[in-house]
Amino acid sequence: MSSGEQVLDVPAVFAAGYKFCPMDSDLVVFYLKRKILGEQLPNIIPTTDVYASSPDKLPLGLFQMGQRNEWFFFSTKSKDDDITVIDGGYYEIDPDGAAPITWEGKIVGHLKTLFFYQGSPPNGTETEWMVEEFRVNPELVPVDKADHTTQEKVI
Repeated sequence: MSSGEQVLDVPAVFAAGYKFCPMDSDLVVFYLKRKILGEQLPNIIPTTDVYASSPDKLPLGLFQMGQRNEWFFFSTKSKDDDITVIDGGYYEIDPDGAAPITWEGKIVGHLKTLFFYQGSPPNGTETEWMVEEFRVNPELVPVDKADHTTQEKVI
């Protein structure tokens, strides 16, 4: 957690039927952008390095409020390489590229899909795991050129 970032405690017990299932634009505008700017957030989405190890080693128990087989994490961005190699496998970017995310008629971010393969590229075996990586449109984040920490989060 960066200095200045405020987190609102969310009760451990939610009303029956509560599920965290935001639209893509909600994730970008109301969560990711605010996280980058250090603004107040509900303590719903945990932070972990998604790209540090294979998906079966992710701390999935940290996020328990979503749909079945769906988890949300704040993480450092992946490399811009087409393939990210980690222990036991690799993530490969969907060849269709990043899809724009719009909100109120403006492009607020982009969604990139990465598929996880076991083994070594290019001969790995595709698994059921995939990561949808959300990025904020840099035009939405006022960044002082001297503020390298914020620049690294959006560029």
